[in-house]
Amino acid sequence: MMDAGGTAGAGEDRGEGGGIRTALSGLTTRGRSFLAAGIAAAVCAYVLGQSDLLRVGLLLGVLPLLCAAVLYRTRYRVAGSRRLSPGRVPAGSEARVHLRVDNVSRLPTGLLMLQDRVPYVLGPRPRFVLDRVEPGGRREVSYRVRSDLRGRYPLGPLQLRLTDPFGLCELTRSFSTYDTLTVIPRVEALPPVRLSGEAKGYGEGRQRSLALAGDDDVIP
Repeated sequence: MMDAGGTAGAGEDRGEGGGIRTALSGLTTRGRSFLAAGIAAAVCAYVLGQSDLLRVGLLLGVLPLLCAAVLYRTRYRVAGSRRLSPGRVPAGSEARVHLRVDNVSRLPTGLLMLQDRVPYVLGPRPRFVLDRVEPGGRREVSYRVRSDLRGRYPLGPLQLRLTDPFGLCELTRSFSTYDTLTVIPRVEALPPVRLSGEAKGYGEGRQRSLALAGDDDVIP
């Protein structure tokens, strides 16, 4: 069994401009639609002089931006680990991969989507949805892999996708560690073979032929 762990910070700042671009790039189709509808409603309200429509437009436009800012500024940290059981299997046999996610901060997490990268020959890429993780809490999931071809297959890195409750923004964080699954050739049991002759298991067995009275013994 092998363990691999890593910690992914969900609130790492890379400059104010880079942070804004990262947050806005995480807007989903729903979030972009809300933002576009809010801008259109605000423009129409300004042209028509409708204050109520302006309030609706501001609400639609501010909501996705607020969700993106809150999600990006979230300060919780998540630690992940992977364990293979076993880490070395014969071809055609299955191995189980155990994933564990720990919330090592003092703040609860939101909805987490967990995804592990696996080679195509091991099966489909596993995806899991994890509910809110309390401070100091953990969640464990597992999946199976199988290959009919021998070789060394990398597993990972593990990816976490963070989403807001409204589905307006998504941000992805990746771990840096990975594991290796080793698939060895299958061992086939041979049927028992009975050897003839006097020296079984020591090369060629020799048979002695005893002649009749008056003849020489023949030893091939």
